[in-house]
Amino acid sequence: MPIHIFVDPVARNITVSPTLANYRAGDVVQWEAIGGTSLTLSFVKDGTPFNGPAVSAAAATGKAESRITSGVSGRHYRYSLTTTIWGKNYQITGCPEIVVL
Repeated sequence: MPIHIFVDPVARNITVSPTLANYRAGDVVQWEAIGGTSLTLSFVKDGTPFNGPAVSAAAATGKAESRITSGVSGRHYRYSLTTTIWGKNYQITGCPEIVVL
């Protein structure tokens, strides 16, 4: 299940769908900032289910992915994200969330 990030350019509202996403250890989590040219996700406050505290998109894309490490389960991980969509910068701090079942 990919996680999509949308922006309403008029209202400058940013939406992450799903806001709460359920995965299992070993799953690959994919994010896509629709119309995006950059995307960085930071897992700091609650720790990370990945090998590091940040996941970044490939250069000049709004697509990122990372595999959940083995041995991680029963935890919730909130993250912040920074993205550039349609040439404007957006940021969400502290929410959305990944749940590793």
